[in-house]
Amino acid sequence: MNKAIYAVVAVVVIIIIIAAVVLFVPGILPGPAPSPTPTPTPTSAPGVAVGDATSLTFNANVTISGATTEYKWYGKNLHSTNETLRVDFANYIYILDAGQQKSWSSTDSGATFTAGVFNDDWVAWGPQWSTNVDNLTHWTSGDTYTFVDATGATVLIFNVAVNPTIPDSTFAVS
Repeated sequence: MNKAIYAVVAVVVIIIIIAAVVLFVPGILPGPAPSPTPTPTPTSAPGVAVGDATSLTFNANVTISGATTEYKWYGKNLHSTNETLRVDFANYIYILDAGQQKSWSSTDSGATFTAGVFNDDWVAWGPQWSTNVDNLTHWTSGDTYTFVDATGATVLIFNVAVNPTIPDSTFAVS
């Protein structure tokens, strides 16, 4: 009989420990879902269309199979041979400079950067930038613009700023 009581107590203790770990250890339970309608903070130059912009910033929530990733995009010297792009997501940053034909990446939120292979990085990020900007040409004003891209991902664009002044430090890698 004592063995049965010890077994029941052991099972109860194990259940309590598992419950405590699940409830109190960060990362065990999924966090809240990203906000479907983020708070907009556009700072666009008045009267300039996206297609005519020489600089552009926006955020994009990309949802694939129920998982959403937020990207922050910056572009300057658009429509020139010196176009420069930056994309931030999670702890990653990619900077691509078409004028120099150079690219850099960071996996630690910009604390350090590593030189990349420009052509490979341009092939990876250039089409995503172009798809977003091409779809933004349909955006006239308002807080958000949503479309479904060729892969089936739902893209929610917000915080659109047309011709903002983007500090050079945004594109610095040192």
